[in-house]
Amino acid sequence: MPTALVTGASGFIGSHLVSRCLREQFRVKALVRSGNPAIANLQKQGVEVIEGDIRDFEAVKKAVSGSDIVFHAAALTSDWGPMKDFTDINIGGTRNVCEAALECKPGRLVHISSFETFDHAGLDRIDERTPYSLRSHSYADTKIAGSETVKEYIAKGLGASIVYPVWVYGPGDRTLFPNMADILRSNLFFYWRQRARMSLVYIENLVDLLMLAATQPQAAGEDFLACDGVDMTFEEFCERLAKEVNASVPFIYLPFELVYLLAGTMEAAFTIMNLPKRPMLTREAVTLLASRAFVDTSKARTILGWKPAVPQEEGFRKTIEWLKTIDPGEWKTK
Repeated sequence: MPTALVTGASGFIGSHLVSRCLREQFRVKALVRSGNPAIANLQKQGVEVIEGDIRDFEAVKKAVSGSDIVFHAAALTSDWGPMKDFTDINIGGTRNVCEAALECKPGRLVHISSFETFDHAGLDRIDERTPYSLRSHSYADTKIAGSETVKEYIAKGLGASIVYPVWVYGPGDRTLFPNMADILRSNLFFYWRQRARMSLVYIENLVDLLMLAATQPQAAGEDFLACDGVDMTFEEFCERLAKEVNASVPFIYLPFELVYLLAGTMEAAFTIMNLPKRPMLTREAVTLLASRAFVDTSKARTILGWKPAVPQEEGFRKTIEWLKTIDPGEWKTK
């Protein structure tokens, strides 16, 4: 029975990876920080939990040792927080995983990166040959550095693949659908780019690709974008979600440059005043919701035979059904 290690197993992507690996009869290990409330549920499922921090090399090495596949899903994914945390987790943590994998030699390391590594707001099309785009955003820039770290170790002989998901959604998502539903119900939301693309990948479709990247020989040393490939504008997304949660549909547009400047001003003010909460707007969020690039996933489809199995219409319906089981007072998580 092969053994799969999942870092970030308590998170949205990581928890779905754990479930899939268990269904496919893997022995599953999870690296989880001590005190995480998800530990009891993971153990109940039969997962071997290694308590430790991704920033601690010895803990990472202990978890990687004896694993046939390593899914590196652990990351700091917020658009706000101390830069040191992003650097230590998204770069240092990834280096720990790569170094441990180089020593322990699992069959494959699959690193979960992000399409935020590319200039999706400035380009009309992106694929895996598109250069990374540094832009002084903590999450994007550290995910770039983490992905470059994986490529550095691939050059040293590590068998690894990189997957870049777009917006990931589905039951259990505590970021996109809940937060947008909460904002829409406040009637304070406005747009800053007309007909921005809302690039989505349903969680089970992403996990399908991650499993292919972990098990197919031709995936070694390669990287893959993950997107359902269905065109939807951000306005269409907001309109549909607003109707489902009985909120008003936004109709006000402001210039992107003005909103980006406003977000930067808010960030500076919050930093100077050392406020604990995130600003209402951040430059990273403004950029993320101003995407215009078509995300070309032909590489994953051609090399791995990946095809999104869950249509976006079905994925949207399942996510809405799950969202309606959550108390609206708990939608806002950040």
